[in-house]
Amino acid sequence: MVGWNFIARLLQTILLLSGLSGCYGNTAATDPNAAAARLIELLQDEDPRIRLTAAQALGKIAAPDTAGALLRSLDDADPSVRAMSAWALGRLGEAVLDPAGLELVNRLDDPSPAVKLAAAEALGEIGGTQTIVELLTERLRHADVESRRAAVRALTWLEAESAHHALITALSDSDAQVRQGAVAALGEMVDSRSLPPIRDRLLKDAHAGVRGEAAFRLGKFGDSTVVPALRSASARDPDAAVRRWASWALEQIEHG
Repeated sequence: MVGWNFIARLLQTILLLSGLSGCYGNTAATDPNAAAARLIELLQDEDPRIRLTAAQALGKIAAPDTAGALLRSLDDADPSVRAMSAWALGRLGEAVLDPAGLELVNRLDDPSPAVKLAAAEALGEIGGTQTIVELLTERLRHADVESRRAAVRALTWLEAESAHHALITALSDSDAQVRQGAVAALGEMVDSRSLPPIRDRLLKDAHAGVRGEAAFRLGKFGDSTVVPALRSASARDPDAAVRRWASWALEQIEHG
């Protein structure tokens, strides 16, 4: 049975969150600084549901001076709280790159896939230094597949040219999601050096998701040298979705 103490604390947290925008009719908006201070206290609540809601609310406030409290919550015992804290840090943007960047990279080694993903998304929001990019490329060789998936997702958002060689290598990863992520990351860079290996993924990869991603990215490049490969895929690929993406890419190149 849920206790009344929990209900009272949860209602208080929700009211703090909703009051930030004055969403109850004519209710005046809560002072963000006062709300943030109370929410930081609630990050230490005994109930993980309260801590989760508090972290979410701090992400809504997005005040850079809450970064320290959210960084401490990255060590929370509950994985959902850790994931929400990572998400909230991402909401703080570039202002917290120095204190949070390396810590978020470390969360790519978290045992929870949800935390890894949230940390990767947060890195995409706050940006990355050369050191962070190097650490991410190292994780593309990690034995844990979820860490590799998170690393390639972060690199997709960061569009770091220095990761080009590592991403080319990741095109041969044993995991299809990592390969697809590498295609996407290379596609975001729009580097002509990536055209041949992406074309090869379109024609040779065993996984339809990778081939479809390759077709989409080739269409974005708009380079006519890949037209023969796209025509072949649009006519012969065994997967209907891949054939549609290849046809779309041809339209982009020939008539875009």
